[in-house]
Amino acid sequence: MIAADVLVIPLIVAMACALPIGGSARQLAVLAGLLTAATAGAAAWSDIGTASPQSYVWAGPLGAQLAIGVDGFSIALLMLSGVVFAVGAAASGGVRMPRAYFALWSLLQATVAGVLVARDLILFFACWEALLVPLSLLMWHWGGAGRRAAALRLLVYWMTGSALLLIGIVAFGVGARTFSIADLSAYRLAEGSQVILALLFLAAFAVRLPLFPFHVWLSRAYATAPVPLAIVLAGIVSKTAIYAIARICFPLFPRGMVDLTPYLIGLAAVGSLYGAVLATRQRDTRTFIAYASLSQLDLIALGVFVSTADGQQGALIGSLSHGLVVAMLFLLATSLARRIGSFDFGPGGLAPRAPILTSLFGFAILAAIGVPGTSGAPGELLILAATFTRSPAIGLLATLVVVVSAAYGLGLLRAVFFGPSTERGSDVSWRERAVILPLLVLVVAIGVVPRAVGDLADRRIPALTERAR
Repeated sequence: MIAADVLVIPLIVAMACALPIGGSARQLAVLAGLLTAATAGAAAWSDIGTASPQSYVWAGPLGAQLAIGVDGFSIALLMLSGVVFAVGAAASGGVRMPRAYFALWSLLQATVAGVLVARDLILFFACWEALLVPLSLLMWHWGGAGRRAAALRLLVYWMTGSALLLIGIVAFGVGARTFSIADLSAYRLAEGSQVILALLFLAAFAVRLPLFPFHVWLSRAYATAPVPLAIVLAGIVSKTAIYAIARICFPLFPRGMVDLTPYLIGLAAVGSLYGAVLATRQRDTRTFIAYASLSQLDLIALGVFVSTADGQQGALIGSLSHGLVVAMLFLLATSLARRIGSFDFGPGGLAPRAPILTSLFGFAILAAIGVPGTSGAPGELLILAATFTRSPAIGLLATLVVVVSAAYGLGLLRAVFFGPSTERGSDVSWRERAVILPLLVLVVAIGVVPRAVGDLADRRIPALTERAR
């Protein structure tokens, strides 16, 4: 079963790296990501993705189960997870203590998969929290200057949200005498109770996304984490919050979310514009990516909060596009830093000496803006269309994000690559191109055939069957 496979594959690799067993830890980590992406991809175009989940009762009196399963949304994010972790592992060359690094790396991949396949709130929370262990250790030991302060700040914010989530899970599950997500979705709650519980759940999801104004940890984490970890943090870990809002909050608290939706839509729209404006003021490529990412993530959240078919499809396509594009941007920023000596924009004028790097950076910026023919366009258009249907005023505000995105993207290209020619710098090597080109191909493929991904948003998981073994 796919849900078990995507958990077992990275766990086996983590054990092989830690013991140690097998060959190169880096190669094993890349292989684990590729196998995960291939397994999820095979399920996306077969009936495997709609099979009933498996559940094993482990605490009968509490109604807790070890229940796992997948639906279209989780399958798409599992594919993205495999690609992002494979790319991040391939980019993790020359790390110290590689066995420990890649063991934690694969463990992080397994916990992300656990969040996406959990069909019981206790199991979901266990994976949601377990994710913090390898993430914080990777940042703490392999990050850059200021990494420990950034890791502590991230932990404080995320664990505060998780504490509120745990209160909500216990209050809801004990009252309903089950923690099964399928069973809880059929449990009737008063509207006021739904609002309170939805707020408790959203406290964790909004911080991890992050939804404006819960983004205080973002820029420092992106700037101090090792670049491969920043790719994973932005590319897939943030999407676990998008997934949780779409597949937990809305099914479990439908009336409560309806009451909260106007406020959430407002926060997402303002946050998207706010992040785009801040991106225009940055002179460091990592903080630039952080605020551009905040803008795009809040725009994706806007599609989820609108809660229409177009909004859901746009959010799913946007999630995959953002994960691929942000990985490209971080890899290109690293290539740029190797040539000019830092992650600052530098003196500019690099285009004549590095035309391929300039072209790749330009393509990534166009995809981030949402130019037709790239993966950024269909998701963005669907979200804007759904938002205009819900509220023309909010739709207009969200459309301004596209304008500001063009400004910050073109501003980066002008500052870094154009102007007086510099004697420093060289073009990207074939090794760097080998990691970036697969991402470019996927960005174009999704842009040309977005329906292949968007239709997965409508594939829901069947009701959990009660099976104890």
